[in-house]
Amino acid sequence: MKTKIIGLLSAIVLALSGYLLYDSLNTEMSEAEIQTQFADLKADYQYIKEDLEFAVKDLNFNSKEIISQKQKIEKLVSKNNLTQEELIEAKKIMSTLSKTILKNFKEKVIVLEDEKLKLLNEKDKIVIEVTKLKDQVEDLDHRIINEKKISEKKDQLITYASKLTLSNFKLNSFKVRSSGKEVQTDKASRIDRIKVSFDINENILAPSGAKNLYMVIKKPTGETVTFTNKPSGIFMLGNKKVVYSDKIDFNYEKGKEQSLEFVWDNEEFSRGDYMMEVYEKTPTGIVMIGKVTKTLE
Repeated sequence: MKTKIIGLLSAIVLALSGYLLYDSLNTEMSEAEIQTQFADLKADYQYIKEDLEFAVKDLNFNSKEIISQKQKIEKLVSKNNLTQEELIEAKKIMSTLSKTILKNFKEKVIVLEDEKLKLLNEKDKIVIEVTKLKDQVEDLDHRIINEKKISEKKDQLITYASKLTLSNFKLNSFKVRSSGKEVQTDKASRIDRIKVSFDINENILAPSGAKNLYMVIKKPTGETVTFTNKPSGIFMLGNKKVVYSDKIDFNYEKGKEQSLEFVWDNEEFSRGDYMMEVYEKTPTGIVMIGKVTKTLE
């Protein structure tokens, strides 16, 4: 590539009316021939004038010598007509200047080719580094995705493990006499009060603070029981509306077992299986934490 560029530049300089071969001009020329070649010389000088200015500023050249030659050739080309001797002198100067310019071009091409080679080498290194970095980024992306999946699974496990659990579930039914005395019975026709109690188990993962529990008691027909002494309401379980029989808010102490008791009054109990479900309201939604069945005769 370097050789091709230098050859091309050489051809450009050599094309300047053959000034590198000025010694071939030994024969007598007519006035018309002299003026024709003089016109060509003036045009060629204008062609190399810009490159000559660069050569004057280049520290690698003898600028004083170039300036001297430049002044001489400009003095000659400024004339209206030249003698054959002046034309020969002008061609000698042009030959010297052409060699100077050619040398300047060759050296600049060599420098540029070296710089190009260095840049190509740097480019190859950068491409290799960029490829490595891309691979590292892809590897990190995969690791981040995997870590997120693991983290999500851990969060799910912690959320599941941090929900409350119940034990010692007790559901008793009573007949309340006019005196206020409670008589335990399982006969549906006589029941007008139900007492429920259970323990909230110790859980080191469940955070302390306010907790919300919903109690849902289902009749043998599947309807939700409501009580005269407790307000009922609705909560959302996913996209489903659920009617609850009672609701309680209490403060939970992390890592401690707690006992809760509920008393419900109702005079409309029928025979069959009554199912009680306990739900907890958590940051991720409402979940069932306990279930028990009571059979009334």
